[in-house]
Amino acid sequence: MPAISVIIPVYNCETFIGDAISSVQAQTMQDFEIVVVNDGSTDRTLAVVESMARQDERIKVVSQENSGKPSIARNVGIRHSSGEYLCFLDGDDFYLPTKLEKELEVLRKYPTVDLVFHDVLEQTDRHVPMEGSYLGRADFPASAAGYLSMMEDRIYLCRKNFYNFMSAYCATILMSAPMLKRACLDSQLVWFPEFMIIGEDIDLWFRLAMIYGFAYLDESLSCYRRHDKSITKNLEGFLKGSIEVHKRNYQRGCSLLTKAERIRYKSRIGALHWHLAYFFYSKYEMAAARKEIINSLRLNVTLKAVVTFFKSLLPTNIIRLCKAYSKRQIA
Repeated sequence: MPAISVIIPVYNCETFIGDAISSVQAQTMQDFEIVVVNDGSTDRTLAVVESMARQDERIKVVSQENSGKPSIARNVGIRHSSGEYLCFLDGDDFYLPTKLEKELEVLRKYPTVDLVFHDVLEQTDRHVPMEGSYLGRADFPASAAGYLSMMEDRIYLCRKNFYNFMSAYCATILMSAPMLKRACLDSQLVWFPEFMIIGEDIDLWFRLAMIYGFAYLDESLSCYRRHDKSITKNLEGFLKGSIEVHKRNYQRGCSLLTKAERIRYKSRIGALHWHLAYFFYSKYEMAAARKEIINSLRLNVTLKAVVTFFKSLLPTNIIRLCKAYSKRQIA
């Protein structure tokens, strides 16, 4: 039985999947299996994966009809995996060489830690690195200082209230970042919720943070690739999915939050509703915009939400003229 199972759901990703698998094969820690779940790809993804599997018996390929949901493919991957520890990688992302070694070392050194995560670099699909890192730009761990305890250089133990920080401030964990004990999933009736397209990973991390010990390794050990085909490029879907995730989480765990954290979390959800409202406003879908503004104001009253609401009541032709005038002024 391998120590680690790396689960890779993939759909129409022939350009990047070879790099993703190769980044696992290049790890300094080699006791792993790679479970690739081909979710009904119609390009050469399956051919690339099967070719690599013929050369490396640690690669297990599972093919299924397209589900359209990474959550379903990830759950299939979990069921077909056998490692004591689990990691996840999307087909267009990749690991840095010491990712598995360093996370496994933390989990084995600190028995109370059930999940460890790290920072993530980002780059474009043309291999151009983006400035900084995901958590670096959020000034983490400084912003989470009240929820962390430093154990040694670059290793932080997340305190029992770290779930509160994830909820009220920053969810913190990207898909390629965590390594967790398989046993963590035994307590969960649902792994990745299969009705969700966006945010199914965060929903699981929230639930695990409520009951298990987390640790943070302050290094960037994987890379997220931003490109036009990414699911998160669908702004409307991304915002709706994010709202759903956070509303579910607030209902589930608001009793664990302090009063200040509840206020801040409601403000975060309200801001998501406002961004969705502005998306509809920019598309001149005023009824939908007003609905989301009202949802936002119910959670947090802001001047920009009030102003946007009254602007949405204007005739569409007036709004178009105002926007055209603003563009001319900027030009």
